This record gives sequence, structure tokens and C-alpha cells, in this order.
Amino acid sequence: MYVYKLTISYDGTDFYGWQIQKNKRTVQGVIYDALKRFFPYKFRLIGASRTDRGVHAEGQVASLHLPKPLHIELPKFHRALNASLPEDIYIKQIEKAPTNFHARFSAKGKLYRYNIRQARNPFTSRYEWQIDFELDLDHLRKMANLIKGKFDFSHIHIGDKTVSPVVNLFYTDVEKSGDKIIFHIAGDRFTYKLVRLIVGEMVYNARKKLQLNEFRNFLYKQRPKTFHIAPAAGLYLVNVFY
Repeated sequence: MYVYKLTISYDGTDFYGWQIQKNKRTVQGVIYDALKRFFPYKFRLIGASRTDRGVHAEGQVASLHLPKPLHIELPKFHRALNASLPEDIYIKQIEKAPTNFHARFSAKGKLYRYNIRQARNPFTSRYEWQIDFELDLDHLRKMANLIKGKFDFSHIHIGDKTVSPVVNLFYTDVEKSGDKIIFHIAGDRFTYKLVRLIVGEMVYNARKKLQLNEFRNFLYKQRPKTFHIAPAAGLYLVNVFY
């Protein structure tokens, strides 16, 4: 088996997420179809993260598993593959990987970013959550400081129930740049829509000026009456750690 590591960026707006779906345009599906032009035999393309519909990536990672070595030089293959892809996908890097490398199971952690703009801007609406109210940055930072450590998110777990809801989050940060608020979060793994659930609840909490304990209850034990899920447009997979 010959394995290659692909680092990929994409604009997720016009995709139904990463994972191949029948009769749907997905990132994995588009790349797989492009790869079939080079490999007229069975191969596997495995992504590190199954990003949802509309979610973007700056550093998605995929492992390409081939039964035989490349028949062309790696730099030439890299250029040719990018030439075969649409403008909303770009392969940033292709490198040879160990035979036991697996994009998903070898990953040690992931870093996500979420962009919020406290204003309307039609030129960037595909890439951020645009709101028409001001958020208290200090309150957001206090909430972000609570999102560190090991959590059992079974009370807000809305995805596949066979997947463990236990997540170890080891980095969070909130910063402001002009009218933008940028949220970073890193962890060993993420359950379905977890980042969007956390950001949505933070914004709801800050807008309603709720007590910090309200957000603490959301993190640890209290299932919300209504899920406040931030839109997909503001979310980016920034990096996958190995």
C-alpha cells in the first residue's frame, strides 16, 4: 500500500459537506472524481474531518491510499490534480506518508475558527455570521475560558449516538478586529456541530446578558430548551494535528 497526505482548502458554500453523498456535490466526491482520471483502479480517499454543509477549510487533511506507487513525479501530479479541480477546492500540499498513516485515526487534534461580523457586508456573507447587534467581548472571553478540559457533551449530543460524546478541549481564544469577532477552539475531537453549538450558545448568552453560570450549566449538565446553532458559513477547519 502507498499512502499520500493531502492538505486541502475549500470554500464550503456550494458543497453538501465533505463526505460523499449520492446525487450531492461534496468535497470528497469532487476530489475522488478528479483522482479517478489518474488511477483507473480502486483506491481510498479518507478525510480527517467530515465537515458539514457550508463549512469551509483552510487545512483539511486527507489520506490517499493506493495499491501501487504514483506513475508520475509527485510535483507534476500535484499540479495536474489542482488543474482538474474546480476553483472552490485547492490542494495545498501532497506528500508521501507512512503506510500506517490514516487522516482520521492518526489525528491528535483539530483547530477550528469561527468568524462573526457585527455588521452587514454582502461581499463576505458567505464566510462569516453577520449579526446586527453588539457583543460584550469581555463576557465572550469569560465564557471561552470555561471551555477548557474534558467534557461529556451527551446532553447536547445531536449526532450519531454510537460516537462518544466525551471531548477534550485544550485551547480557546476570542479576539476582536474592527467589527469582527474571531473565535478559535482546539480539541482532540469534535462531535457533530459541536463548535457551532458552542458559538451559538455563547452569542445567545452574550446578547441576552445572562449570568456566566447559565453558560457553565450548558457546558456541563443542562440540555437547552432550544439549540442555538451558529450558521455554517462562519466555521473553518484551520488545522489538523498529527
